[in-house]
Amino acid sequence: MNNAEYQLSQAETIFENVAFLIAKEVPAKEIHSTIIKGLIILSEVKKSITIKKTQESEYNQNETNEIKKIKKRLKLWSKPERQQNINAQILNAFLKLKQSDKGYATEIDIQNELQNIDNFKNNFDQMKNIAEKNHGKIFEQNGNHIEIWKPVSLFVSEYEKVAFQE
Repeated sequence: MNNAEYQLSQAETIFENVAFLIAKEVPAKEIHSTIIKGLIILSEVKKSITIKKTQESEYNQNETNEIKKIKKRLKLWSKPERQQNINAQILNAFLKLKQSDKGYATEIDIQNELQNIDNFKNNFDQMKNIAEKNHGKIFEQNGNHIEIWKPVSLFVSEYEKVAFQE
């Protein structure tokens, strides 16, 4: 059950309680309070649905699929047992470089951080492109600078908090 379904279930229970309270002739103030709680939940559901529709309409189908793929993969990569995964190591190196005094990272910087990784170029390139069997697009390259692909930046921030225990 997703969050919206759970919230709708809560709202349904609240409004069933309202019907029960009315039947029991409970004071109007208590009924009003219960109705307000239900309306707040419905408002949150509406807001989350609106946000989701906006996000989905902002990107084409390939981008939307890629965003979903990254969301799932970052949750996996953030686990301690997955930190040795090449993709997690590349992302971690980028994040460390981004936090450094330099404030940015280039492909060469990331590669220098990970001298012990074979096939760096192949793995890194897969993290910059949308393709059916890629590792997932996380990066964009602007000139020499590497940046997080905007649609997944929130998920990368969540990943960073978990992976670096912030």
